[in-house]
Order: sequence, then structure tokens, then C-alpha cells
Amino acid sequence: MRIYTPVTIALRVIIYSLLMFGLAEAVRFDALFPMEEGYFGEISMVEILQEIILFVLFVFYIVFGFKYRKIQPVSNIVSLFFLISFIREFNFIIDFWLYPALFILAVIGWLVVRDFKKLKSATQTFFSYPASAWFFSGFLVTYIFSRLFGRSKFWLLIYDESDYRLAKAATEEGIELLGDALMLIGAIEFIFVWMAIRKGEKQ
Repeated sequence: MRIYTPVTIALRVIIYSLLMFGLAEAVRFDALFPMEEGYFGEISMVEILQEIILFVLFVFYIVFGFKYRKIQPVSNIVSLFFLISFIREFNFIIDFWLYPALFILAVIGWLVVRDFKKLKSATQTFFSYPASAWFFSGFLVTYIFSRLFGRSKFWLLIYDESDYRLAKAATEEGIELLGDALMLIGAIEFIFVWMAIRKGEKQ
């Protein structure tokens, strides 16, 4: 199965562009129709989409690891990391979210020790596929850039203290959603990789 032909690349451009359009419209929807007092709060279209994507990524990498054993040591860790992120999204209704998150972090530590000898090979295999570039790019956008770009000290340089919060929230949450979507695209690309591998094994 050839996954990088001109036709499949063109389809990706169209589909992923539509995805980006949908994300931008979700941010716009929250600006037009705030779901709670204020804008871009915990109950909003952007937040709900973030939670859905994180849960999908958690399930995907667990399943993908079982299907493709060569990367399972890495896939398990990635999956549990997304589970922690998913739980963290509900800190506004679950006061004790830190405890299950710490438990999962401990499980990750146990997996690192258990699969230590396999991690080098699994990591090399995982990052040898172009799909991993989508994953890594999304990770940097969501967990590094959006956090740094959302610092109040930066926004106070260009806005008054009375009105900077709306622009800050819209930008930070929108960028975070973008990063999540890039990681979702990475998962979709890994599906194509798996399909190609399976077809190759049957030949």
C-alpha cells in the first residue's frame, strides 16, 4: 500500500485543511456563543474538543501498541501520558485529579523500568516514521508553546490588566487545540503506516 502518492497527499491537504478550518470555527463559536459566564472557560466548544481528542489519542495509542508490538513500549507510555492530560482537563470538577494522575505517572515509571531494554529499539522505530513528526510537532505546540505564549506577563505588555484575559484565553486555548489536532493527525498517519505494514506482511 503506497501512502505517499500525489493523490493521497492531495487528499491529506484537503482533509487536514478542513480540519484546521473546523478548529478555527470552534474558537469563533465560543466567541459568538459563550457556554458559561465569560469566554473560553472550562465548559466551551474548544475545551470539549480538547477533551475528546485527548481521550481518542489515549485509546488509539493503547490499541496501536497491541497491534504493533515493535513500538508498544513507547506507545504505552504515550497513551498514559494522554490519559493524564485528559484527567487534568477535569480539574475544575474533580478536586482530587492529582492523585489518579500521580498513580498513572507511577505506572509510567514502572513501564519504563519493565521495558527498559526494549525502549531504545521501540523509540527508534516509532520516530522513524513521518507520522511521528506530526505527533512531536503537536506535543511542542500544546505542551510548550501554548503555555509560554499564554503567560500573563506577555499579554500585560500589550493589554490593560482589565481586558487582557479574553485575548489571552482565546489565543492560548486555540493554540492548545491546534497542537492537539496535530497530534490527532499523527495518529491518523500512524493508521496509514499500520495498514501499509499489514499489507506488506501479507505479501
